[in-house]
Amino acid sequence: MARLLSIEDDADVQHCIGQALFREGYEVHYAWNGQEGYEKILSLNPDLVILDLVLPLMNGIELLKKMQEGKSIQNIPVIVISGFGDDLNMIAELIKALGAVEFLRKPVDIPELLSYIKHLLSRSPAQAARHLDSSPSLVKGYLRIDPKFRTVWLKDRLLTTLPHKRFKLLKRLLLSPGPVSKEDLLKELGYDLAQADALKKTIQRLREDLGPQESRRLQTTPEGYELCGDSE
Repeated sequence: MARLLSIEDDADVQHCIGQALFREGYEVHYAWNGQEGYEKILSLNPDLVILDLVLPLMNGIELLKKMQEGKSIQNIPVIVISGFGDDLNMIAELIKALGAVEFLRKPVDIPELLSYIKHLLSRSPAQAARHLDSSPSLVKGYLRIDPKFRTVWLKDRLLTTLPHKRFKLLKRLLLSPGPVSKEDLLKELGYDLAQADALKKTIQRLREDLGPQESRRLQTTPEGYELCGDSE
């Protein structure tokens, strides 16, 4: 499973990209500003980065420059997406001079983005396969889960160890930058649309596993459910 990092401060765009990548089977991580993105590039060593240009704290151009300064990260493929600027040729030339390999204009055409990602990863299959046998912790805010042991942590405090199906549900919610629809969760767990009660019961049991204090992180939304991990 290739590990991708999406660096984008627009929640709607981030959610759209994240859902599309997850459905393709990628391990997806998110950053909401340039500084966080740079730190996650260093810690996650992703196989590919999707980068917005206009970001808080550190813009995309500055981030590309910092990537070029780091030998361990300078060869990570970067796809830049942005609605910034009118001279597309000038922007494309600038970012490619800084190491980016593709430039897509917003609004992003998702099939085109997926096509570029598949092409770039296929050029370096050894790099894309680096994480197949590893089980890194996955993080959202203060919440962390360990796929190898199916454990759930709040910072350094162990909350619970989950059975397979409930862990799969929590992982799906954790990897999403926003709400996940009931239909997507039913599909993830192998249920059909007529088994909505089974999903509801699984959610209830997951909340019990998290405990009375942390169960508030698993929120019901109009379209489905969302996991919030940002506050302690």
